[in-house]
Amino acid sequence: MTAPDDLARLLALYEDTPRQGPGSVATTRRALRSLPDDLVVERVLDLGCGTGGSTLVLAEETGAHVTAIDVHAPYLDTLRAEAAARGLADRVTARVGDMGDAAALGDGWDLLWAEGSAYSIGFGDALRTWRPLLRPGGCLVVTELVWFVDAPTDPARAFFAEEYPDMTGEAARVALAESAGYAVLDTFRLPADDWRAYYAGLEAPLRDAVARHGDHPVYAATRREREVFESCGDAYGYLCLVLRRPA
Repeated sequence: MTAPDDLARLLALYEDTPRQGPGSVATTRRALRSLPDDLVVERVLDLGCGTGGSTLVLAEETGAHVTAIDVHAPYLDTLRAEAAARGLADRVTARVGDMGDAAALGDGWDLLWAEGSAYSIGFGDALRTWRPLLRPGGCLVVTELVWFVDAPTDPARAFFAEEYPDMTGEAARVALAESAGYAVLDTFRLPADDWRAYYAGLEAPLRDAVARHGDHPVYAATRREREVFESCGDAYGYLCLVLRRPA
């Protein structure tokens, strides 16, 4: 478990990055195209929104009102400023919130969105917590870190045994979604370019953080993560699951 001081340092590191995890505008749009044609989207909840890499695309592409939550207030300040700059201030509400606190999230949502955030409360817990938030027939789009191969190399396995011991394969995640009461409409792997862009966007903030605060273990672990991807990135990645709560 990440210590509070380490978590604060990690969250601060990502304040100036384009995204807080692998993803892209193209990937968000790809997932939106997988939503069923009969889904009316008027209310969207973006869970773990960061600085709004997906939030703004959702507002622009769906025309819906998007409520975006995150635990780190500075991310939301950035999101509000960018939403205003794009003329979306009236369709984006950003607020501090805990994605695991179902009672505070409301219900009746048409669409829940969680790119790269479900792992923070555990994928299975996230699926079970969020399902009641959807209206019948509503959809959840979630990305989850998975193995792409049956036998990962030792460096990759050792890294994720420490960083994400719950990590498993694609089929197991699909089965878990079905057992949690969702219909699986589509799945696809995020492209490697999403990861490369994410790490490229992290270079300058990481360099500046080390210059200001010294080479803290949090920063060393972030570099190690990139090194693992560069050597073993074909063995794992994010799987996007497009899920629906049955009517």
